[in-house]
Amino acid sequence: MTAVTASKTSGTVEDLRSPRAAAWKNAAEVKLPLQPTPLDAQPSAYVQKAWANRERGNVPSVAVRALSVGDQLVLRLEWAAPDPRRLINDNDVYADACAVIFPSNGKDAELSTMGSPERPVTTWYWRAGAPGPFLATATGLGTVSRAAKHGLQATGEWQAGFWNVVIAGPAKSTRIGVAVWSGVSGERAGLKSHTPAWHDLKVG
Repeated sequence: MTAVTASKTSGTVEDLRSPRAAAWKNAAEVKLPLQPTPLDAQPSAYVQKAWANRERGNVPSVAVRALSVGDQLVLRLEWAAPDPRRLINDNDVYADACAVIFPSNGKDAELSTMGSPERPVTTWYWRAGAPGPFLATATGLGTVSRAAKHGLQATGEWQAGFWNVVIAGPAKSTRIGVAVWSGVSGERAGLKSHTPAWHDLKVG
């Protein structure tokens, strides 16, 4: 298990909202491997059949940096996207996206199925072209419920073949998972790349 450590830094969340902010250069980078979510775990039989011979999980890894400012955790996620999808502008177009996933109890939950009724997960979700991030909980695949209000902030930038997304919210030491959706591959909902195991998050 690889640990992600959020070092304390000065300034404000607004100072770190840009992925090119100077403070990110000194933040330790951790590269987390990603795997496709299990097809047999998808709740829709149609999806299982339609995707049986299609490639999934085309994003092999994500680079994570973390900082803490006051009571806020700020994460920067970077992954390769040579053919980005920046906007949903048709019924069969899907945008690139990412999510940071936490066990809601701070200890454990089933990551590959987005939690369970007994052990839900909390997610910080960003999608290209959306007006802002959203906070959600899930008790299994296909059960995402968005919160009406949240204090999350996020910025996403695509440059030279890579997405860089900064997302910030309340800080605490816990466990963390990451998911990435490739829009050009048609990934959405439970079809994505994800960390197959939790990683410790240490907030300084």
